[in-house]
Amino acid sequence: MKVCPKCGFVDRSHWRQNRWRTNVEFLKYLNYPEDIDENIKKSLLSGHPVELDKFHAYRISGEVIERVLRQDYEVGGMSAFHIPAEKHKQIDPFQKKF
Repeated sequence: MKVCPKCGFVDRSHWRQNRWRTNVEFLKYLNYPEDIDENIKKSLLSGHPVELDKFHAYRISGEVIERVLRQDYEVGGMSAFHIPAEKHKQIDPFQKKF
C-alpha cells in the first residue's frame, strides 16, 4: 500500500515497480482487472497510445499496462516511460587509498 505524503492518496493495488526504468510501474491487467479504471483500459486496448487521469499517464505494452507520474509525462512525453534506472557502482572492499 502506498500513501502520497502531499495529498494522502492511498494506492491499494497490485502495481509493481519496474526495476530497469525509473518511476515506471506496471500491472498485468488480465490478472488484476479491478486495479485499472475500466475506461482507461478500454481506451488503451482500442488503440490509443496514452491515457491520462488525475495522477498518472498510462500506456499498454504487451500484456501489461505501464504508468508514470503525470508530471513526468507532461515534461518528457513518451520518453518518460523509458528513463533507465541508475546503476549502483559496487565499491571494491580491497581498494586502498594512497
